[in-house]
Amino acid sequence: MLISRVELKNIEEGVALITAQSKFVLDSIKDYKTVIENVLSVKMGENITVSIEVSSDTKISEVKSQSSKENTGVSPKKETSAKNPTLNPRYTLDNFIEGDNSDIAFRAAQVIAMNPGNNPFNPCLIYGGVGLGKTHLLQAIGNYIYSNHPDMNIIYVTAESFTNEFIASFGNKESNNKFKKTYRNADVLLIDDIHFLQKKESTQEELFHTFVELYHNNKQIVFTCDRPITELTDITDRLRTRFSSGLNVDLRPPKYEVRVAIAKQKNKEENLDIPDNVLDYICQAVRTNVRDLEGALITISGIARLVGTKATIEMAKEQLKNMVVEQVTINANYSINDVFTATANYFNVSLVDMKGASRSKNIRIPRQIAIYIAYNYGHFTQSDIGKYLNKDHTSVRYSVQQVESLIEIDESTRKTVDAINRIISENSK
Repeated sequence: MLISRVELKNIEEGVALITAQSKFVLDSIKDYKTVIENVLSVKMGENITVSIEVSSDTKISEVKSQSSKENTGVSPKKETSAKNPTLNPRYTLDNFIEGDNSDIAFRAAQVIAMNPGNNPFNPCLIYGGVGLGKTHLLQAIGNYIYSNHPDMNIIYVTAESFTNEFIASFGNKESNNKFKKTYRNADVLLIDDIHFLQKKESTQEELFHTFVELYHNNKQIVFTCDRPITELTDITDRLRTRFSSGLNVDLRPPKYEVRVAIAKQKNKEENLDIPDNVLDYICQAVRTNVRDLEGALITISGIARLVGTKATIEMAKEQLKNMVVEQVTINANYSINDVFTATANYFNVSLVDMKGASRSKNIRIPRQIAIYIAYNYGHFTQSDIGKYLNKDHTSVRYSVQQVESLIEIDESTRKTVDAINRIISENSK
């Protein structure tokens, strides 16, 4: 195999140097350059440019110079105007705003879209709360593939529709065979909201057989869910293991900068005519998800047009009073230690215990809240927080997700987060 005749020499300053054993191997592997770049970018969590050369010692500066001339990157080419009737053409990779909350999921979507069925991420499960962009990414994958491979059979369906179609085919052999043929002949199967399948044993059984048929034929499968697959109840073990067998990647609530970028794009695309200072207020006030943010923008723009004036902060405050718990000022003028110290003091626990390995509830919850605040409001990366606590980034991500889940179901947790945030902001002035 060609892959055994190439070697990844190093990755430095965003450039991966790969050497080939001969010019023949080099010429052959160049066809996969973009795929390699995208895979490495997903694995490394940053943009990676690949340079492939016949084995020799090459200075990184020369590699970077050559890479800039080639003008390569991880982004796929622009989608064309081709449209699939089952997909919303507004959902594209081009207009998806990528941030720390979505970068890995977005890069995985790029890899899948560019090489459906022939990539390391099959199957792929994208999970996250309501309104964070799961459906956008799922349909964007389908739109890109259809634009560039219109001969491919792309099926997008919600889990609810899949279930209803399956039920409708009961009792009629011809209808049931047609249903099976429809889904098992897909080149790309995109299923939204698989959490809907819980407790639906017969539908799960049918999806399992469809999954096996497609997977064995190297067809692309992508699912979305509102939570990690491990948290789904009433799902058969063999279907759960199939969901878990590929890439599982999450979407989280967007941080302030991402919310601003999304708001500005929406403001421009929809001609909402909201001033920048009002956009800034909305982006600080609405921290839940993209759907709520877009709804707030449209509401405030609509009210402004109805009264015949420009949108103002006072107008936004009035319209968002039921959505905003309390205004929290974004402030980065503090350290991770400041966040943990303030949180420890708030809960009257030891900072040493907070930074330690204790799993007792009275320490674990304050620690998770401090991690959540540092990540979402302090603009520190998961790696930064992990180094502070001597933990890996997966532990940090888990803590963030736990607090996000608590906030959704427990108003007191949100008030606690806001209270600690205010203390931190006051202390940092």
